[in-house]
Amino acid sequence: MVQDTLPAAGYTMAVGAPASPLRRYVLDYRGYRMVLDRPRRRLEVPTDVVTLALAFEGTMRLSDAVAPTAGVRLGSIAAGLRRTATIAEHAGVLYGLSVSLTPQGAFRAFGPVAGELGGQWAEAGDVLGPRLRTLAGRLADAPDWRARFALLDGYFTALFAYGPAWEPSITWAWHQLRRSHGLVPIRTLVEGTGWSRRRLELRFRDHLGLAPKQAAGILRLQRTLRLLTTPDGHPAGADLAALCGYYDQSHLDRAFRGMVGCSPREFLASRCSAAALPEPTDRVVGRVTSAVLNAG
Repeated sequence: MVQDTLPAAGYTMAVGAPASPLRRYVLDYRGYRMVLDRPRRRLEVPTDVVTLALAFEGTMRLSDAVAPTAGVRLGSIAAGLRRTATIAEHAGVLYGLSVSLTPQGAFRAFGPVAGELGGQWAEAGDVLGPRLRTLAGRLADAPDWRARFALLDGYFTALFAYGPAWEPSITWAWHQLRRSHGLVPIRTLVEGTGWSRRRLELRFRDHLGLAPKQAAGILRLQRTLRLLTTPDGHPAGADLAALCGYYDQSHLDRAFRGMVGCSPREFLASRCSAAALPEPTDRVVGRVTSAVLNAG
């Protein structure tokens, strides 16, 4: 079902809700077509979401925001959980769609490959196989976004019907991390699963691609970002740091910069400068995901 379409000069977006049985694993579908006269750079912060972006036209250049490198240029992208932010740059025409999956959904759809994607971006067809390439072609040929989202519903329904499930202990541990916004002590997870700390870390890496401590850091960061971007005010300084699991404001600032590549103040300034852009800042409902770095 298409929930919304936002046309603007050089930009169109369609947001699709997956079929009800899929919503445990699939957060949303987003179709987009952008025509830009100069490069756009977006800062994509760490989230608890696995992203699959299928390109019909155009490419993106991806690089790490914290430890800049030459980066990679990709068309269709599979992006696992990352503990550091990504800078995504594109220009000209960018036409395609993205699927936002929970970590459980990515594992059920793609098996152990989902864990191998942790911390990485990859060309989607290379890691997820020829069936995905076939799907991308069918999506490009579909007459409209409604038809494309229906094709995605069928694709993921088939994958989830026979795909592997998370181990119960991983499901429990992940629930504890999410429920506590990343504040539950790792020793509690060790005791609750009955595993050693080493086995817990290995099983997390197999299922999510990150260690429990890294996953907890992402959840703490997301809570911090939600509070910072709340329009009706939020705790500040030491109160915000304590609420989100940091020792003090200095600890929060260091952790934020170490994951996002800038200070909280700089991140918020980038979001404010992008307020007049036609496209929404965040790409997943309920998560703070992005800031535009050259919105002016």
